[in-house]
Amino acid sequence: MAAACASIGLTPPAAAEPARVPCGVLDQVRESLDNDINAGIGGVRIVISSPYASGAAQQRDTNVKLAMISHGVHYLEDVNGPGIVPGLAPALVDLRRASDDMRDAVGALFVVSPSYGYGLGYGNYGNYGPTVSNAWPQPSTWTAIDYADQKKDDIYALVNGFQGNCLP
Repeated sequence: MAAACASIGLTPPAAAEPARVPCGVLDQVRESLDNDINAGIGGVRIVISSPYASGAAQQRDTNVKLAMISHGVHYLEDVNGPGIVPGLAPALVDLRRASDDMRDAVGALFVVSPSYGYGLGYGNYGNYGPTVSNAWPQPSTWTAIDYADQKKDDIYALVNGFQGNCLP
């Protein structure tokens, strides 16, 4: 190409230099992926498949893990700011959508029933608050979780691609 361009008096086009991202930003992204998103997705898997937790306790623990994921996505959006890591913003949109789908699929496992009781009229005696029952995860539940996991892995791959060329 260079010889062909030189023969007609043109200079060859300069190769675009790969984007350089601050190493500290990449570290922050990786840390949130590890501590918030990966831990949250893994935690959801453990909680919904546990035969020992059920009802309200299982719902509470699942909600905590789902909140970790949501926090992680928000944190990564803040860290990325005005697009510091090329390609991260659309990857975060994909992860947010996947984690929303996962939240809906997991939330569908829990059913809250209204309170019941004997109605004896002595304060709350004999009246029980709402109860939470849950179903075993369905294939669609695991598919939604796997998809969120895949989107998380896509972000790891994106970030790892910048590691060798990051700015100190």
